[in-house]
Amino acid sequence: MSAAGETIATAPVATAQVAERLAALDPATRGRLRATLRDDMETEYDARFLTAWVRQLPIEFSPEFLELFDHWDREEGEHFTAFRDVCALFLDDLEPALAARRPDFGAIAHLFSGEFEILCLLAYDELATVRGYKGNLELYDRLGPVFGGFVRSVVADEASHYAGFRRLLRARHAHRLSEAPAIIRRIRAADGTPYRATFVLDHDDPVYGAALFDEVAHVLEQQLTR
Repeated sequence: MSAAGETIATAPVATAQVAERLAALDPATRGRLRATLRDDMETEYDARFLTAWVRQLPIEFSPEFLELFDHWDREEGEHFTAFRDVCALFLDDLEPALAARRPDFGAIAHLFSGEFEILCLLAYDELATVRGYKGNLELYDRLGPVFGGFVRSVVADEASHYAGFRRLLRARHAHRLSEAPAIIRRIRAADGTPYRATFVLDHDDPVYGAALFDEVAHVLEQQLTR
């Protein structure tokens, strides 16, 4: 749920206003926004691949994890729907391009060895996403106050996801928290692996970089072990 209590899927994105604002931008800014919006949409679409991957793993997940993961899955789907509606303004091949996406978890499969490890990965990724969206707020605001408000509600969702994953780590896996720094280091080391439609670690946007990844890893480690 968004901070206002309504789901992202029903929040007004004001596509007419977005189209008008896009058309009025200089070509360089318009191109940057289009690339960013497409990347956002595709990543949110790829959440379905991560969901399918996790659910087929030979891991006995706790009921608490499954409930939290299902909630995350629903909200990521709502984010995708809203971004898709905006991207449809300037992408003619949207549906075929999405249908052609194929995930490949091979390079990061080692990060999914158990519930504890997956929660660390999800927490790291959601916190990085919060930082990424916030870093691009000035860009998103070029599309008008309604769209800027929508992105801020997405940020609130992602922050809530991060808090939920962190909370479950501390509540259910307290006996393993001393292992968190080593696991987070492995996640951090994998950030920068070429993205293959896995949802997690999709950090190719210019707003990301080594300094941001290091900060996220440090914050997560501190919040799990202090």
